[in-house]
Amino acid sequence: MLVEKGYVVTLPMEEAKKTVRPKDPVKESMEKEASIKDPSIVTYTLKVKSNMTATEIAESLSKEKIIEDSAEFEAYMNDRDFSKKIQIGEFVVTNNMTYRQLAHTLTH
Repeated sequence: MLVEKGYVVTLPMEEAKKTVRPKDPVKESMEKEASIKDPSIVTYTLKVKSNMTATEIAESLSKEKIIEDSAEFEAYMNDRDFSKKIQIGEFVVTNNMTYRQLAHTLTH
């Protein structure tokens, strides 16, 4: 009746303890392995200011662990003329983005 009226009904503490299931050790070890194989996602808000160069942006992204090689990313930006199209503003980027995705984020 209380649930039907929108109330939350909880069990007394002793009863609640009985309903908690122990962790499955096999599942727990599989989750640990998955977390090792899939490194956590790094998110960074890049603030691009007026007259900021592709070199400065690449170094900032490298420092924040978004990209591994700043020179490689800078070359990518320059070779495809993205360097000339970089916009001013704040951009949220992650370490699982490709160079292409990063370039499009920074230029649109």
